[in-house]
Amino acid sequence: MKSLYMELLDLAKGGISGVLVTVIAKEGSGPAATGTKMIVYSDGKISGTVGGGGIEKLAIEKALSLFETRQNTTEKYHMDNAGKGTDTGMMCGGTATLFFEYFAPKKYVYIFGAGHIGRALTYHLKQLNYHICLIDDREDVLAEVPDADEKIHSPFVDALNNKSVEKNAFFVIATYQHKYDAVVLHKIYGSDWRPKYVGLVSSRTKKKRMTEELLKLYPNVDLKGYYTPAGLNIGGTFPHEIAVAIISEIQAVANNKKVKHLRD
Repeated sequence: MKSLYMELLDLAKGGISGVLVTVIAKEGSGPAATGTKMIVYSDGKISGTVGGGGIEKLAIEKALSLFETRQNTTEKYHMDNAGKGTDTGMMCGGTATLFFEYFAPKKYVYIFGAGHIGRALTYHLKQLNYHICLIDDREDVLAEVPDADEKIHSPFVDALNNKSVEKNAFFVIATYQHKYDAVVLHKIYGSDWRPKYVGLVSSRTKKKRMTEELLKLYPNVDLKGYYTPAGLNIGGTFPHEIAVAIISEIQAVANNKKVKHLRD
């Protein structure tokens, strides 16, 4: 069984979301000792304790609400019927202040193609809060990229077949042949993955043909999150310049910012 601090390390690494609840101040009597901690997960599972009883029940409810707002906050609870904070229904005679700290999970990025652009993407994304899954059917090319969290050596048509794919993830298509770009694009929109972003590296001529082919297969598909040519309109033709444009676009989509996209 993991200790609370090992679980906290998992939160800090972005492997899973959770709320750390810490007793930061206490006055008078009560079960919540200063410095005690509890982790609350989105499914209601808890690890550790902030004293049990009414205060812990309320703390869990508060923590669960933060999975929607994703904000850090403090809350003061009273255990003496004196009205100095949120009422716990307890009669211990003291008050306790709890700090709630939300830990967001890393966002998943699936990159199809480990060539020059794929390698540049992984290099820059590694510095940000993303879990990078790099996919290619060329084992030697894939092996040369050091920065991905995961590498999948597989034919593009079979990639991710036996893997649980994160919902609302980001996908970048930058394979070495147009036919494989099409295979991946059709696979994404033929799945139940519900991507937040699909970026296809392409020219405007390629965009027209690829989009027409996609709509023939899936005429009712929602293309709101489909960006091709991928990237913001900031200029540059070298792999790292293209990667910066694409990552900037991913950041804009992730943060709901209105910017000038190449697709516009």
